[in-house]
Parts: sequence; structure tokens; C-alpha cells
Amino acid sequence: MKKALSIVVAMLMVCCLGVSVFANFDLTSEIAAGINSNLEVSIPEGVDVSNGVTFTLGVKGTSENDTIRVYLTQPGDTSRVTEAYYIEVVVGAFETTLDMPIDSTGAIQGTSDPTVIMFKGVDYATPLANTTFESFVIVSDAAPAETSEPETTSEPETTSEPETSAPAETGIALALVPMAIAAAAVVVSKRR
Repeated sequence: MKKALSIVVAMLMVCCLGVSVFANFDLTSEIAAGINSNLEVSIPEGVDVSNGVTFTLGVKGTSENDTIRVYLTQPGDTSRVTEAYYIEVVVGAFETTLDMPIDSTGAIQGTSDPTVIMFKGVDYATPLANTTFESFVIVSDAAPAETSEPETTSEPETTSEPETSAPAETGIALALVPMAIAAAAVVVSKRR
């Protein structure tokens, strides 16, 4: 009986480590500062970029460009699957969240799931100019957008309050349930 109970407890402990929790992917530390060329940022594994999904990206930083163009594509800019979104740079700074619906049916250009986020200047001939990202976050549990219009801010926000995002609805609860069950099993086995 103790052997069976210890196997069950071990399985529960493994399950609690394998719970998939909705999370944001913060890639700020992976991007160099002072970028003076087009920028391709790889989309991390675990982010859903399939057809019909809305990809949500939050960026904040500084640039000498007036406008930064953003879209999802394949390496080498070979297969764009979102419309181009434009981030307005005001007084050298930008901060925005973009909801980018993915269309890999070929209607835009590409027919495969994207693997990189492409950042360029306002047109094809203009690269980024001395651009630095202070914050670069991919939201992995984004809901589909109701409109395909890009959202950009006209002025950077200047608040003294720290930014907080809403916690995942079920992530922590799902992680704690197996641990609570395992702890209860240990208590029951010790009493016998």
C-alpha cells in the first residue's frame, strides 16, 4: 500500500511541474540597444501563431525614427502573415500594445505560420535608427481581436505608477491543486 501511495504521490509531483501556465514572454534582455538596421526577433516556442490567432505584442522604447513598422513573417522577410502595423514615435519615444490577427491563408502574402517579428523603418528603404527597446513582451494568452485596425499611441504614457498586468485566470490554481493533493496523501500515509 505504501509503495502504491508513494508512486501516486510521485506522479502528482511530476504533474504539478508539468502544468502549462499562461504567461507573458519578456524578450527585453534578448534585444540589443541602439539598433541601426532592420530587426528580426524570433518568436519563442509555446506562443500560438497559428492561422486565425491574434498575436499581442507590447513594446516600449526610444528611436530616432518617426514611425516603426512591425509585422510577423518568416526569417529573411519571406512570408508576411499580418498586416503591417505602424508605431508612432513621439519626441523620440514610443509605447504601445498591438493586437495582430494572423492570416496564413495567403490573403496577405504568406501561407505558413510566422517565426519572427520584423521591425523596420516607415518604408522598405528605411531601417531602424538608434532604436532601443526598454520593454518587449509577447502576451501568449491573447483573445482574438474584434477589429483588424492597428492600435498605436499618439503620445508615450508618463505615469509614475508601476505597470501591472492582470494575473492569469487559472495558472496558479492549476499549479497548486496537485501539490495540495500530494501533501494530503503524505499526511494520510503518515497517519497509517
